[in-house]
Amino acid sequence: MSTAAPEIVLDMRGVTVMYGSARGIEDVSLSVPAGQVTGLLGPSGSGKTTLLRAVLDLIHPQRGAIDIVTTTSKDRRARANVAYLPGDLSLPGRLTGQALLRRFSAAGGGLDPARVKVLTDRLRIDLTRPVGTLSKGNRQKVGLVLAFAKNARVLLLDEPTSGLDPLLQREFATLVHEAVNDGAAVLLSSHVMSELEDLADRVAVLREGRLVAVETIDQLRARARQRIRIRTIDANDTDACCDSLAQLPGVKAHAADAVIDATFTGEVDRIIKTLAEYSVQSIESVGGELDEVLLDFYSDDRYAPKVGG
Repeated sequence: MSTAAPEIVLDMRGVTVMYGSARGIEDVSLSVPAGQVTGLLGPSGSGKTTLLRAVLDLIHPQRGAIDIVTTTSKDRRARANVAYLPGDLSLPGRLTGQALLRRFSAAGGGLDPARVKVLTDRLRIDLTRPVGTLSKGNRQKVGLVLAFAKNARVLLLDEPTSGLDPLLQREFATLVHEAVNDGAAVLLSSHVMSELEDLADRVAVLREGRLVAVETIDQLRARARQRIRIRTIDANDTDACCDSLAQLPGVKAHAADAVIDATFTGEVDRIIKTLAEYSVQSIESVGGELDEVLLDFYSDDRYAPKVGG
């Protein structure tokens, strides 16, 4: 039985934004499906915020098109389908939380009052106080309410976990999962792979304003050097086993006591075949080095944006 392709609710095609002669983003094409988290990854200055601001129609691309649900980003109706949470959220300090939420909704924010109540109770925010008197963590909670109480089809989250404490990071992750389960399309930007690894279904990588890769998390893991920890029954086998592993192409191994830490790329079968010759007690996967994959995208000439391309 075939599975229907997910609905594309945010579609960017050939989007280019120039700041004078400087490139903001160039020829970016990316589709964001409903019910998934698409990570937007890149170092500072790679164009992540520029792309999100183009989707919001806060800046106007010189070339390309952006469709949101059934209309274009330039159509005012598109804004009703989009919620935005910036990492550097600035809120008017004199307004109470209640007044701020009312003003935001009246200005077209379209907040769901029932959802506001659920989220403020859940996050334990005192909305009767002026926003300026709230702690940084509680101001960030107000930002979460502004984004997640809209029941938007598209969520644009621009490095939203910056500065969040661990408890609030966990609550944020829960809110993202709930939005996705309700069918929202989430575009989540970050410059840290670990923030996206557990949240994103796939990752789009920006480098110098160009899109250089779009891959699922599983595809990225397949690129990564895998780490395993091997414990031997006989300590006398440890060094010999380590030497045999180190002779395999693409394998690095280090032994200490009766433990071998090894990293490798490619299939694990050849590792298992070598280990079968020794008295192995256990093999533990320690995960892949996704940050190294990310650094390849950022620094390897194979992924460098083509000049004039």
